[in-house]
Amino acid sequence: MPSRLQRFTKYILSHRWKALALTFVCTFIPVIGILGILIAALVTIVKGIAEGALFMLAATLPYVLSFAFNGQEATIPIVAWAAVGVAVLSNVLTWVFACMLHRKASWSMILQVAALLGVLVISVTHLIYPDVADWWGSQLQSYYDQAQSMTAGVLNKATSTAPSESQTEAISLTKQYATGLMVAAVLFNALLQLIVVRWWQAAVFLPGTLRRELHNIRLSRLAGILFAASLVVSYIGNSVISDMMPVLYLLFAAAGLSLIHFLFGLMRSPTVWFWLSFMYLVLIYTLPVSIWIVAMLGFIDIWADVRKRFKKV
Repeated sequence: MPSRLQRFTKYILSHRWKALALTFVCTFIPVIGILGILIAALVTIVKGIAEGALFMLAATLPYVLSFAFNGQEATIPIVAWAAVGVAVLSNVLTWVFACMLHRKASWSMILQVAALLGVLVISVTHLIYPDVADWWGSQLQSYYDQAQSMTAGVLNKATSTAPSESQTEAISLTKQYATGLMVAAVLFNALLQLIVVRWWQAAVFLPGTLRRELHNIRLSRLAGILFAASLVVSYIGNSVISDMMPVLYLLFAAAGLSLIHFLFGLMRSPTVWFWLSFMYLVLIYTLPVSIWIVAMLGFIDIWADVRKRFKKV
């Protein structure tokens, strides 16, 4: 007997206009709004790029409309702009990556293309607007002042608007990586949505394939060489390369997590899920150091090919 997921999948793949309406409407609804782009990406993978593009537009237009009717531009804070920008760009990129899956691209290729796009966006941003770090600093300071004023109003007490030393240091540090962090957030969101869609497709049509795909992500040697060079240049103090590092760490951390999951997959113990969950808790607790460690695992695997060595044992 078909499961609910199978019946729902068959319905949206068989009823084009009803599925488009569902995609458009559910995007307006908080919490389940992500279902819209998931449907769009699934349609792209299964039925093709042109068909998926219609669903992607239906899943993205509500964000634009909601933002347009939210108020005057001057009253909209930078956080709202960023949230809508991340949502729209994530949807577009999810569709682009779904097109690559439709064309049978590997996850390693998708991750490297995503990182290349991120690096290009950051490079062009710094080329067109060399003072982008200072712009981020002023925006972060403005947002902090607004938040502080709102907090003071709620508590009904006066507060000093002079920035503290710790706040100044935090803004000074964050603004150097703000563009890279924003790009990395967009890419992470898009890739996470793509993984969910691939799980959906695998659960209905290709059981067991997603696990094998995600356990075998290994980057190219060219990516490894460029990553090593970027580490050296960013350590020297190049602001543009430093701004790219969040995207590069995201790429290599994904490869490192793939290797970790592969190694856990070799365990034949019923407690493997406990230890895997414990590992994630440790990684979250030790952020951001853990990102660097996991990224180094992905980097080392390029040269060591750990999976091949374990297959020989």
